[in-house]
Amino acid sequence: MAKPFFLFFLLIICLLSSTPESRRPPPFLGKSPRLLKTQNILVQPKYTYETRYFDQTLDHFSFNDLPKFQQHYLINSNHWVGAGPNRLGPIFIYCGNEGDIEWFAADFVWELTPRFGAMVIFPEHRYYGESMPYGSQKEAYKNASTLAYLTAEQALADYALLITNLKRNLSAEASPVILFGGSYGGSKIFSNNFNKN
Repeated sequence: MAKPFFLFFLLIICLLSSTPESRRPPPFLGKSPRLLKTQNILVQPKYTYETRYFDQTLDHFSFNDLPKFQQHYLINSNHWVGAGPNRLGPIFIYCGNEGDIEWFAADFVWELTPRFGAMVIFPEHRYYGESMPYGSQKEAYKNASTLAYLTAEQALADYALLITNLKRNLSAEASPVILFGGSYGGSKIFSNNFNKN
């Protein structure tokens, strides 16, 4: 008897704590930003970023001589206070999910960057969007040996290498890095930080 009541109570709490914005279906399969309805006028959010590519390692855990691939990422430093003697702006990283990174770039992280003087980076997950090993999706998804590098561990190593390289190039080695993610991207952060033996 207690279990059905608990589930009903949990459902009511979830419904009451959600907002109309959170109940809207996600904008899948498109590159256009979400449209916000304000007094019957459609307004596009002002998220601007620079698109860049990083020469990424295919296998971080072996000595095999494998080809590199171009990892697609988005970056915005408009609000970053930089990394200097008297300031240490954080770097916010949104860990890419199973799709084109531009689908996930309209996220709450943008609202936090001015408040914290942060830079924001959206690295794309390998084997998704434009971050295709072997040059194309057809070749990358060809067989089990080409798909063998599609793992959470390889993706986390991609992020670590990209972040280390960016911090060195920006003279921001001491800047803190805060990782964000939802769904699969968030589970990579959680599982690799909290499930250590």
